[in-house]
Amino acid sequence: MPRVPLTALAIVSLSLFTTGACSTDEISTDSDFRSLDVNVTLTMADGGSDDGTILWEIGEGDVYKGLRSNSDLLFYIEDDVIYTASGEATCTIEAPYLNSNIREVSSTASDDVLFTIWDDFVFEGHIDLDKPQKWAQLKDEALFEYRGDEIFLGRWTDGFRLVEADTALDAQSDGRKLLMAALLTGECGSQGLPGYSF
Repeated sequence: MPRVPLTALAIVSLSLFTTGACSTDEISTDSDFRSLDVNVTLTMADGGSDDGTILWEIGEGDVYKGLRSNSDLLFYIEDDVIYTASGEATCTIEAPYLNSNIREVSSTASDDVLFTIWDDFVFEGHIDLDKPQKWAQLKDEALFEYRGDEIFLGRWTDGFRLVEADTALDAQSDGRKLLMAALLTGECGSQGLPGYSF
């Protein structure tokens, strides 16, 4: 029986492992809106404590202006596409890089990237995260930061709270976080956060 060098066996085993991993990623149909997302009610904070004004309630795939029980449907989400209540597709949420924790929301009208999310930070437009030494600098350029049950304008260390929620926002999916960014800024058919323009 001929002898096969151990390095050859290792290379064959490694190539089989990586080939299987790549093909699994390519056929993945996971949505950016996880089934683990819970309903969220967002309340106006305006720099301080919440003032009791309920802005939006986000359900599993629906968004309502105010409480669901008292208002009409504003948006709904299907397969990572955001639709207005009348059924017009306004935005898509996608992963621009394979095996990446970066997500982007783009306008269906222009294909422009409106926001990018990385970790608990939302940035305007497309950002380049291929250079780790820039990560700390990028955090200072964030439009919003999600921390606990609050959304901050810029970094939380600046202390300007825009919105408070009734659940932990940093535990929500990236798709849900991008949806909140669209609600705040008036993109994807939203009227935006009252009294603010971004």
